[in-house]
Formats: sequence, structure tokens, C-alpha cells
Amino acid sequence: MTKILDKILRVIIIFLEHFSFRPKVYYVDKSLQKNYLTQPSIVVCNHINHLDGATLCTIFRKNTIHCLAAKDRFENKHLAFLLRHTGCIPIDRKSLDTSWIHQSVRLLKQERHNIAIFPEGRHSKTGEILPFHAGITAIAAFSQAPIVLVYIDGPYTFWRKRLKMIIAPPCYLKPATNGLTADYIQTETDSLREQMIQLQQNLHTQIAEENKKN
Repeated sequence: MTKILDKILRVIIIFLEHFSFRPKVYYVDKSLQKNYLTQPSIVVCNHINHLDGATLCTIFRKNTIHCLAAKDRFENKHLAFLLRHTGCIPIDRKSLDTSWIHQSVRLLKQERHNIAIFPEGRHSKTGEILPFHAGITAIAAFSQAPIVLVYIDGPYTFWRKRLKMIIAPPCYLKPATNGLTADYIQTETDSLREQMIQLQQNLHTQIAEENKKN
């Protein structure tokens, strides 16, 4: 019964998201348009709105995605009900608890599911890509899963203007030749942020070229 409820909630969320914001997806490599998440992957996305997780579930609706969400979101019983039944993983940002990293790795390696993480940790109100937290690199290093970067540009305005986003080809961390040192983790984390910035620029270029044609 619980699994049926989970599926029903996902379908409702996907329908409402698609109908309300009409996401328009751009691709860095259009040849991969129908071949994303063919294996358990880590979807890494910028964070501009509480609805970003629902957007990712809508775009990758053929795949099971577990979004990582701040633990304090689960303190609201109504929101907690929705988060749990859509497979979200709580992150305690106020402690050194790393159970969410182990849970994410287990879902990727054992359950063969996908996870989505917003490494900025909070909303960017200006559009600037904020510094990434290192948790994403730890999950990627332990799971060896491919990383799929997604940039959401916005805006979240009901029906008036389409939500725009872009998806990059899957990538991997560089090999940790000297082990998972602090320098390695920080370097790879910074590299992912730089790739997200490039993805942001790529989307804006594609939108500008599209506007010229129109």
C-alpha cells in the first residue's frame, strides 16, 4: 500500500509541476537527450527554489530519484509526509552526522536508484552559483557513480513564462591517486562548481541564439 501511495504522489507532483511551470530543457549534447540516467547516477543541481527537487523528478520521471533535503524540512508533519513518500533523504546541517552520505551510497550501489543533491546548501537569490559543500564529492568518490549536472535558470512563475534548464553529459571525478585527501575532495568539489558555472553560461548562450532566430 505504501509503494502504491508513493507512486500516486509522484505522479501528482510531476503532473502539477509540468502543468504549472512547463519546463523547457536544453542539452549540452542533444544526442544524449533520451539516454540520461541509464545507470545509477548522482544528479547535481543548483538551488533557486523549494520546487527544484520536484522539477528534477519531472524531467527524469522515468527514473527513481531520491532528493537530499534539509532535516528541518521534516519538522513540518505535512511536508514530512510528502518528503518521505517521495523518497527524500534528510540532511542534518547542524551536526557532523554523515549517515545521509552512507544512505546515498547504498541507494546508488545496492538499490540501483539515483539521488539528487543541491550542493550549494541554500537558495541563491541572485543567480550566482554559491560555493559547493563537499558532501557531493564524498558520495561520488565512495559510489563511483556518474555525475549529471543540471542547471535550473527559472523563473518559477505559474504559466506566464516557461521554466528553463539545461542538462550536461554524465561526468566522473578524477581518480584519487593519493587517496581521499582533504585537498583532493576540495579540488574536485571546486571543479564541479566551475562546471556548473560553465553550464549556466552554456544555457544563456543557447537562449540568446534561440532569441536571435525568433
